[in-house]
Amino acid sequence: MISVDSPLAAYRAAAEARDVPAMVARLAPDVTLSSPITDGFQFRGRPQLAALLEDVFAVIDDVRYLVDAGDDRTRMLTLEARVGRQRIDEAMVVRLDDEGLIEHMQLFIRPLPGLTALAAALGPRVAGRRSRVRAIAVRAMIAPLAFMTRHGEGMGSRLAAP
Repeated sequence: MISVDSPLAAYRAAAEARDVPAMVARLAPDVTLSSPITDGFQFRGRPQLAALLEDVFAVIDDVRYLVDAGDDRTRMLTLEARVGRQRIDEAMVVRLDDEGLIEHMQLFIRPLPGLTALAAALGPRVAGRRSRVRAIAVRAMIAPLAFMTRHGEGMGSRLAAP
């Protein structure tokens, strides 16, 4: 873990320990999260974020925070993790309320194969909380994209490299 005195130290420690209740305790009651996958909706409130975090930790491993910078109201975190065998890098802009609780999170994930691997693993789980049919539909929409980016990135990178 990075050693920095930060209002997010408890949140980072909980995330690295995969302790969802401790993470949720660091969220404001009306917290919002802007998804790195879609801008079609936001997750709102502790109950939605708790369910999302449970789903996230079902599909990601090896979370390790690298950077925690900012002030008492706005922080930037970076981390690395894995979705299956695919490495992901995440940057998160976090806005804190007057009590130091997280009121908004905006996430950015790279590389593209990592983002699509996350979407393919996470999307059906999130949709499945509403119905099995929704989970199947989301899986059918995302799986081909994840396959194409996973298998096409190597060749595409070689073709486009300077």
